[in-house]
This record gives sequence, structure tokens and C-alpha cells, in this order.
Amino acid sequence: MSRRKKVTPDDSLFNQASVKPNRRVEIVGIMVMVIFMLIAISIVTYNESDYVIVSDAGIENVLPVDNVTSMRVKNGLGMIGAYLSHTFVYLFLGYSSIIVCMVGFQYGWAIFRHHSLESLRWSSFLWITGMVLVATSVGWLSTQTQTDLETFSGTLGIVIAQIMLNLTGTVGSAILLISFTMVFLLLLVDRDVQLTIDRIKDTIRRFKDWVEVKSEERREKREERRDEREATKEQKEIESASKEQKSTIKIASDTSFESVLPERKRMYTVRIQGSKPEHSQEAATELDTDIKPEGKLSTRERWLREQEAMKEKIMPDRALLNDPNEAATRVGYEDEIALTVSVGEEEEAAKARDLEREQRALSIPQIRYQFPTIDLLDNPPADGNEVDFDEIEENKDIIMSKLRMHGIEIVAVEAIVGPTVTLYELQPAPDVKISKIESYANDLKMAMATRGLRIIAPIPGKSAVGIEVPNRKRQTVYIKQLINTRKFVETKMALPVAFGKTIENEVYMVDLTTMPHLLIAGATGSGKSVGINTILTCLLYKCHPENLKFVLIDPKKIELSLYRYLQKHFIATLPDAEEPIITDTSKVMETLTSVTKEMDERYELLKMGMVRDIRAYNDKFREGKLEIDLGHRHLPYIVVIIDELADLMLTAGKAIEEPIARIAQLARAVGIHLVVATQRPSVNVITGTIKANFPVRIAYQVASKIDSRTILDTMGADQLVGKGDMLVSTGGHMIRVQNAFVSTEEVEKINAFIGNQLGYNKPYYLPKVEDPNSSDSGVPDLDDRDDLFEEAAKVVVLHQQGSVSLIQRKLKLGYNRAGRIIDQLYAAGIVGPYQGSTARDVLIADEDELYEHLRNLDES
Repeated sequence: MSRRKKVTPDDSLFNQASVKPNRRVEIVGIMVMVIFMLIAISIVTYNESDYVIVSDAGIENVLPVDNVTSMRVKNGLGMIGAYLSHTFVYLFLGYSSIIVCMVGFQYGWAIFRHHSLESLRWSSFLWITGMVLVATSVGWLSTQTQTDLETFSGTLGIVIAQIMLNLTGTVGSAILLISFTMVFLLLLVDRDVQLTIDRIKDTIRRFKDWVEVKSEERREKREERRDEREATKEQKEIESASKEQKSTIKIASDTSFESVLPERKRMYTVRIQGSKPEHSQEAATELDTDIKPEGKLSTRERWLREQEAMKEKIMPDRALLNDPNEAATRVGYEDEIALTVSVGEEEEAAKARDLEREQRALSIPQIRYQFPTIDLLDNPPADGNEVDFDEIEENKDIIMSKLRMHGIEIVAVEAIVGPTVTLYELQPAPDVKISKIESYANDLKMAMATRGLRIIAPIPGKSAVGIEVPNRKRQTVYIKQLINTRKFVETKMALPVAFGKTIENEVYMVDLTTMPHLLIAGATGSGKSVGINTILTCLLYKCHPENLKFVLIDPKKIELSLYRYLQKHFIATLPDAEEPIITDTSKVMETLTSVTKEMDERYELLKMGMVRDIRAYNDKFREGKLEIDLGHRHLPYIVVIIDELADLMLTAGKAIEEPIARIAQLARAVGIHLVVATQRPSVNVITGTIKANFPVRIAYQVASKIDSRTILDTMGADQLVGKGDMLVSTGGHMIRVQNAFVSTEEVEKINAFIGNQLGYNKPYYLPKVEDPNSSDSGVPDLDDRDDLFEEAAKVVVLHQQGSVSLIQRKLKLGYNRAGRIIDQLYAAGIVGPYQGSTARDVLIADEDELYEHLRNLDES
């Protein structure tokens, strides 16, 4: 029978009145804050006469209710405040003693909030030191100037100052006080004195930049006002001239449309325009140089103006649905289609020091890192970008003539001049089949005597067919033309890459985090290696080493060797790696496996931090919401660059496909991105598993249409002209871009500039993993051999093939038992290690050597 404890009413009340430990700590914190608040009130309300009053009063004069003595005290805390203020202000360090109250209140708040008190040690030391320094400085001034400043320095401050004067004299003590003050201010800002100096310099530079920007804005405003005044003056002159000279529009009925065309054909405006030739003898107009207001035009003049506007229309918004009455099959009609050349506008160049200003905004005070400057890049030549109008006119005539010979009617032409090719946009008649134009691609190529002619039928988003014709004199796009633009300088992309310029002369820039992986293919000499250097250069100009790391795999050993100087800044490598750049194919599998382990560890951190991507995780870590003690850390982006996948497939085996596929499938959210390049885009190299996980692909010039289909799923890459000419496929949308040129000298200067800076103490190490090539780590015990061990050894030596399937067939065994026998043969030294899908090597040459080997095993 269980015995129950009898609970009395008093015991129950006592248990209910007990205070929890957390609540006790909060009460202590409140009391500490109240105590130091009261002391601060007594110090602020200090009066010299209060201590004389309370020192003469005894205990019998204080306790009565109607005490006259306490009424004479002026201190805000009464008689206790008079004693406390006399101690802190007069005897201690003057009014600066209130810093003690501030520090004590801070400790009370930390206790109340259950915060660690260790984090307050450094700030408390600084504030107490500053208090002593202020009191001593005021005491030194009081002693030298013979003024009464005891309430600001206190007796202790004057004593310390007098000791310094006796030991070091007036000049020495002054120098010491100034030095101590400077050191205190530097430590108050940051413990790293050098970093504080750098911040001061950076603030001065920012102020200078701000002054330059403001002065430039004022200069631009003055120029705008001057232009407005000139425009107003010119407008008044035009109006006065138009009032004096009035002329009417004359109708020239005997002038046919054909007579007007030769003059119109020489006009080159912003876009190419074309219209179908007119065969009727309609009256043409001779327009007056003056322009009448819309309201003063007659009906005839308004109609003529509308007709002229119709002729100048660039391209029809929709495809023509009705067959025109006129037939354009007349000989020489291609000469009657007006041609106007369009050249895309250059991107707006960034202002002076804009790049440096944006780079400083991205700087992180971990190391003294300076971004590479724009001066390290070569300046593009001043000339060489002229448009050859005669060439464009000649190409247009050839295209029109060749299509006319095959009965293809074109009603409008539009051309856009790019750095490498010129795009001719043709508007076919309604009854023309698009496939008919495509079938004459070789005929056009032969007629124009050019290589690399490419037909786009139709142009996405337009009712037109595009013909890309290479320019005879191509323009080189320099990397400085991309980096020194506002589009690149002011971008907020995490990993911006400016590849080059499109046909419209626009800077083609993408964010590697949104791709999220990139597959590059191109024949030797097509510009593939320069494209990789473009990616690395753009990232080095926009990313701090705290936020970005590279894993560089270069089987060719020379393409990425210059980037070894970035080891202490941007390179992520294995802990036991001899070189920062992975050039040994035997280490590639281990490196990629280590990257997958890093990916898995990052997913665990994201799971613990309850976030979905790396950007949210780093924001949360920066705000102090993640504990370092739990393993949380700042996660930089990792870009894995593989320069030659085909060589890895050949030497490292198909097993390398698995980690690449895993990284491509999962690594986007944790900030790991792949850039894989190959010069042989065959199905054996770019397998279906790899290809499915790389939505963005870049194709430089390839050898055949099959290679183009392998990389882009369509033809076209075989018609590129090389030297950086490339096609970018982004989920079905195709863009032709001229890759920017980065010379080896520029890469060397950038790497030397970064490598000469003081970097981190050690590189960014990837997690250590077991060597995946040593998969046969568990060696079986030879004392427990299978009954068919010797017979299996004879079969393997006889056929010189160490495979599980051979033993299964010859000895009629199951897979598991045959696998165990193969492991035993490997442990006995008869066959070699596991080699993936290929058979193991046989280490015994014949049966005689096998018998000798088995006898030695038995004896041992």
C-alpha cells in the first residue's frame, strides 16, 4: 500500500511562492540598473555645499520626519546622493565618473536580457580608460592654467596629472596625453588600427568622389541650360524665316515613283526600310523644306504626308495577309527596295571612378583587399569600327537577285550591323514558304562567296526571315568595353558575367546564379579558352574573395595555370593538394566528390538555419541570427570550372559523370555552380544526364552539324566564323554574341595585381573525402577462401580477363559469390583493382606462374 505525503496548506503556499531561476536573474538585472541610475542622478545634481551640510548632521538629525537638514540638501537623491556625489565627483574623477554608471547600467541590461557578460569586457575597458584619460587631461589643464576645474577632473584626476608633470615635465606629459587620446580614439572605432586608417582613407576618397560627382552634375546642368537657350534661339530664327518664305507643295504628275527611288536609296537612317516597287504612274510630290503645322494643312497635303509616312515605315507589324496587286517579278526590282543601315548604339560608358566606387561598396573588412582597377585592361583602338555601306548594299542586291531567280518575292528588307555579322531581315510575300528560303542557303553562300552564312527562319517574335552574313572586316570586342559600362558597373547581380556584344551592339550580360550551370563547346581555336577567361575576369572585377571561390580543373595543365596566384584569395582546393589548380586527372574524381560533400554539408546548414537558399542564409548569418558554435559560417559562392570534359571522360572514366550530375541537379540553392567546357561535343562526352541539367549552353564554332545538334539541339553552330563568334541557348531562345577578347597579358596583370596583395592565412579548403578510386578498401581474409578460388584463378589467367561476369558464366555461379571470389583474387594479387565498367587487369601471365603464386600463398 503506497504511502502519500500529507501536504499542508503552508507547504503549498511556499511552493507557489518560489521564484524561478530565470526570474531571479531578471530581478537582479533590474536592481543593478536602478542602482546605477540613482548614482547617475546624484552625480548630475552634485552641489559642493551639500557635503558640508550632511557632514555636520548626526543620525539624530536625519531620522525625524520634519528634518530641516535634509530640506537644505539640493542633490536629487537627497542626503545619500550628497555622500555619493561627493565621493564620485570630488574625490574620484569628476563629472566623467558618470561613465561608471553607464557601464554598470549596460551590465544590468545584459543580466536582465540573459546575455553573456564576456562581450562587454572590451567596451567596458575602453569606456573606463576614456574616463581616466578625460579626467587626467582636465586635471593637467587645471594645473597649468591655475583654474578651478576640480568638478570635471576630480581629486584623483589632478593627482594623476601632477604625477605625470613631475615625471615627464610639461612637454612630455602633453605629448603622452595626446598620444594616449589618439590611440584611444582608434581603438574605440576598431581594434584593428590599420583597418581604421584604411577606413579614414576610404572616407576621404568617398568625399572626393562625391565632390567630383556634384561638380560634374553642375557642369551638365550648365550645358543643358546653354543648349536650351541655343535651341530656343534657333527655333525663333526658323519661325521668322518660315514667315518670310512661304511656298506651296507642287504636284509633279509627270514624275514617276521610279525616278524618286535612286535618291531615296542613298539615304541611311537609323533602321533599314523597304517597300514594294510601285508600277503605277502615280504622281510624286516635291516637298517643301518648310513644315506646316498640322492644323494648317489642306486635305491634299495631309494625304500626301500620310503616304510619305507609310513609305518610311520600317517593317509591317504583322505578316501581310492579302496578296498585293502588283507583282514584283520584274528584272532589277531588288534595286528599287530602299536600304537603310542600322547600327546598334554603344552602351553608355561609366563615369570616372564609378567602378572603384561600386567595388568599395562590395568590400568586406576581413582582409585588406583591393579590387583590380580598370587600368589593367587594354584600351580598344580608336578606329576600325566604321560601317562599310557599299558592302551592305552589295550584299542586299545579291540576296534579292538570287531569291528573285528562284521566284521568291521579298516586299521589305531590314539590316542590322553587328561587330561580326550583319543581319538582313527579309519580309517575304504572303504566298512564300519559309522552307523554300531555307533550301537555298548553299546557293546564297556560293553567290556571296562567304562562309558562315546562317538563315533564321523565322526570326523569333517577328514575321521575317533572317540571313546572317559575316562582315568582311570584323570588329574586335575588348573586355574593357564591357567592364567599363554602366550596365556592368551598376549591376546588382551576385555573379555577373559580361560575355560580349550582340548584333544590336548591346552588352550581353547574365547572372551565373540564375543559369545556374553553363555548358560550353567549341572546336580548337574557336575562342573557348578566351570565353573561360572572360568569365573569370568579370567575376574578379565584381566579387570579393570573401564571397567567391573557384575550383579550377585543367587537364591540359596550361590554360588555367595563370590563376595559381589567386591561391590565398579565390581558390578552393583539397587540404592535401600540392597545386591550387587541379591538373592531375587522378585527383579530379576526389575533388568533385569533395565538392558534393561540401554541397551536402551546406544543405545541412540551410536546414538548421531554416532558409531556402544561400543568399537568405548569409543575410541571416550577417545579422547574427545563426550561432557559430553550432557550425554556422559565412558561405561563399563556389564556381567549379572544368576546361576539358572529354579528356576527363577518357582518362578518369565514366564514373566522373555521377558527381557532375549530382552537382548540376542540386547545387544551385547552396551557391555551387558548374562551368564545363569541351572541344568534342559528342554524345559520349555530353551525355543525356549531363545535358539535361545544363539549361544554358554556349556553342562556339564546331566541326559538323551533328556536333551543333548535340550541344544546342539545333543546327547553326557549324556556320559560325570562329574567333569568339558564339551562340547562346537559353531554354530554346538563341542569341548570337561576339565574345569579348581577353589577352594573356591582361590575365597576367590582373592575377599579379591580386596575388601581390596580402590574402588569407590559408586557402579555402574543401572537405576531406576518401579517394573514390580506392573503392576496394575492404580486403577479404585469404584464410577463408572460397572452394572454387583456385578454379576461378585458372579461368581468369586463361582468359586474361578479371571480371565477375566471366566467373559467373564459366563456373555457373551467382553474382554475389562471383563478386566475393573476385575480391579474394584481388587480395591474393592475381587481379588488379576495380576499374569501373572495364574488367580488372590480370597480374599473372600463365598457369605455371599461377601455380607458383598459389604455393607461395599457402606457405605464407
